[in-house]
Amino acid sequence: MIYAFFWLVQDLLTVLTFGAMQIPEIFLLCLVYRLLTQDWEGNVPLIWAAFLGGLLWDLRWVGIPGFFTLSYVGVVMVVLWIWNTLPVSGRTPLVIFFLFWTAQSIPATLSAFVLGRINQASWMFFAAQQGCAVPVALLGAFFYVHHEKGQNA
Repeated sequence: MIYAFFWLVQDLLTVLTFGAMQIPEIFLLCLVYRLLTQDWEGNVPLIWAAFLGGLLWDLRWVGIPGFFTLSYVGVVMVVLWIWNTLPVSGRTPLVIFFLFWTAQSIPATLSAFVLGRINQASWMFFAAQQGCAVPVALLGAFFYVHHEKGQNA
C-alpha cells in the first residue's frame, strides 16, 4: 500500500509541475529503499510492484506500454544483484547514495535515448531532474543509515 502512495505522490508532483521540471523517480526510490532493508524472501513482491508501477506509469504518461515497466524492473533487478554481491563491509553510505542516485537516473536516461529526445531542452530537463534527485537520494541514504543504526543498536 505504501508503494501506491509514493506512486500517487510522484504522479501528483508530475501533474503539478508538468512542463516546468522533471520529478525524481520517488516510487522507484521507495522500492530501492525496501530492497536494501529487506531480506531476500521479501523482494519478490517488490519486483511485481515495480512491474505494476511501471506499467501504470506507461499507461498514464508515456504511451508506450512496457517502456518504464522494463526500466523499473531492470533497475530493481540490477540493484538487487549489486546489493547481494557487495560484502557487508562495502555497504557504505556513499555506495548507498550511489545506488539510489543511479537507480533513479536510469529510467530518465533511457527515455531520453529511446524516445529520441536528445536536444538542448531535454538535457536541461534531465539536469533539473538530476538536481532534484540528489537531495532525494541523500535523504534515502540517510534513512537507510538511520535504519541500520536502529537494527544494530
